[in-house]
Amino acid sequence: MSSIDRVTSLRDQLAGHPYVIGAGEFVRFRVDANDETVAGIVHALSAEGSDGCDEFRHGLSVSESDTLRLFAMRRTLQGRRQSSLGLIYDALDGFALLPEDDDVPWDSWFKATMFVARTLGVNLDTLGSRFEDIASGDVANRYYVAVEAMSRIEEFAQCHMVEVSTTHGIGFVEILVFHDNRVRGRYNRPTLADNQIDFYPSSNLAQLTVSVADALDASGTVLTNPITQDQLAATLFSLTASGSYLQAAGCLSFVADEVDGSGSFTVFVAELPEDTDVELLVQSAIDTDDQAAICDGQRLIVCSPQPSFGENDDEVVLDLGPFIDVAHTALLDPATR
Repeated sequence: MSSIDRVTSLRDQLAGHPYVIGAGEFVRFRVDANDETVAGIVHALSAEGSDGCDEFRHGLSVSESDTLRLFAMRRTLQGRRQSSLGLIYDALDGFALLPEDDDVPWDSWFKATMFVARTLGVNLDTLGSRFEDIASGDVANRYYVAVEAMSRIEEFAQCHMVEVSTTHGIGFVEILVFHDNRVRGRYNRPTLADNQIDFYPSSNLAQLTVSVADALDASGTVLTNPITQDQLAATLFSLTASGSYLQAAGCLSFVADEVDGSGSFTVFVAELPEDTDVELLVQSAIDTDDQAAICDGQRLIVCSPQPSFGENDDEVVLDLGPFIDVAHTALLDPATR
């Protein structure tokens, strides 16, 4: 088999192994057999040399690039969890194989990868030749810009990432940063003026969110989607709140889909500043659009049904009573304090 045929076969293999949506969960990180499949493809490609890697990149679809990017991100967290340099090399190779410069999440996940590598004792300059052997010219050049920037990175949070610890182990929360031009992270966010949404809760907000999400999954009535950082929109509390968003020390959210297809709702878990009247917000949320809400001190949990855009004009009213029971139990759990 010629080199071109081998590379084409590897590209076809990648196309046949996309990740499921749960693989994008970095708070409740779970083992996914697809990691080893994609790792085998990446390892085989690195053995093909720069010409083979260039041939591989040619014609990669958006979904295939997404698979590579998610693989690299997952390998970064796995490398942190296992203190494994080999997994960090996999992550860097995955990023290097991406076709375009703006396919790489330079300011968040790539910096996080190098930060973990540095904590494992690696001199980042020594990784340059390995990266150049795989990456396209533009991506390889950007690597050295990223390495230079790492000289000013002393804390993990400067990578626009936060490390959390839950019953699922170490996880990462990618911090929302809105730019005046389009950037890639875990999700493509709306483009606004440059603004970073801070995350500095005094309680274990990640564990509180995980406890709610896991309990909802265990109920068998809903399936929860990945947990990500979010903001508390003022429209959730339209009777008392004004402006666009409420100030919060931290806010995480996830979407829960009813297994019977009757609807979906978003769960927001937040910690509010000390001067916030959280009980007033709870009442306002309850009085707004069939929502449910509960609080404990400055910690607030809101369940907000997602609007239906189906052909049926009859809106389904979700029974959120069991959700409140789940949220109450999670708030009482000492692990979430």
